[in-house]
Amino acid sequence: MERARASFPARWEAGGVLVVEVVGEFDGVAATELCGLLARMTGTGQRLFVVDFGGAGRCEPGGVRQFVRTSLDAEALPDEGFLAVVASPATRPALHAEGAGRLAGGLHDTVTDAIEACWASAPEELGEPAS
Repeated sequence: MERARASFPARWEAGGVLVVEVVGEFDGVAATELCGLLARMTGTGQRLFVVDFGGAGRCEPGGVRQFVRTSLDAEALPDEGFLAVVASPATRPALHAEGAGRLAGGLHDTVTDAIEACWASAPEELGEPAS
């Protein structure tokens, strides 16, 4: 039986935050796809990101490790943005074990908390988040 491919539906939230959901199995292939998506969006000028693992069915350690390492490397570059991560009770152990809490935006329980972390990090030139 072929495994279902991960998907990454995204939506804009107030204050210019792009929320990307992880739906399905998260492995190395999914990590490559997600990191590519985030890199492309950064190339368009997007700087505030939330990645929500609440819909991930399972997170393979190798995929999570790849995602965290790539994200940490990107954060070290100038003007590469700010990333906060949302974990569900099911995905938190893998995300925590692989160091997602070390990302600039940290590891959160809710999308709202992650968005607020993005707003708190936003440079003044981005303006105040819409209310």
